Amino acid sequence: MGKVKGTDIYLMVDVGTEVWRKVGGQKDATFDRGVGTMDVTDKDSGGDEEHLVGNRNWSISFDAFLIEDNEGFLAIEAAFDAGTQLDYKIVTPDYDYKGKASIESLSMSGPLADAGVASFTLKGTSGLTKTAN
Repeated sequence: MGKVKGTDIYLMVDVGTEVWRKVGGQKDATFDRGVGTMDVTDKDSGGDEEHLVGNRNWSISFDAFLIEDNEGFLAIEAAFDAGTQLDYKIVTPDYDYKGKASIESLSMSGPLADAGVASFTLKGTSGLTKTAN
C-alpha cells in the first residue's frame, strides 16, 4: 500500500437498497473522525486533569461543482428537504468507510467568475464499518 492521491478518494451515497452513486463534480472531501472525552478530575487528581474516553463521532464535508441532475446530488438534496438520513461511504483505493449520516448543512454558491459549487456537511449517526475493496 503506497501513498494515496486525493483524486482517488471520493464520496458515494446509497440512492436506494445498496445502489451506490458518486456525488458528481467532487472537488474536495474531508473525512473527520473523533472521540469525546469525559472529565473525571477530582480533588485527588494531584492537580492534573483526568479524562475517560467517550463516544466516537465522524463527519464528512465536501465541495462539488453543482451538477443538478446528478443522482447522488439529487439524493442528498431530497434527504435534506425531507430531514432523513442516508448511508454514505468514503472510498479510497484500498478501503470503504461506510455509515449512516444526516445532512448538517447544504449550501450552493454561484460566484460571478467561477462555476457553481454545492457544499455539504454530513454528521454521522451510526458507527462506521471499514471494509477492504
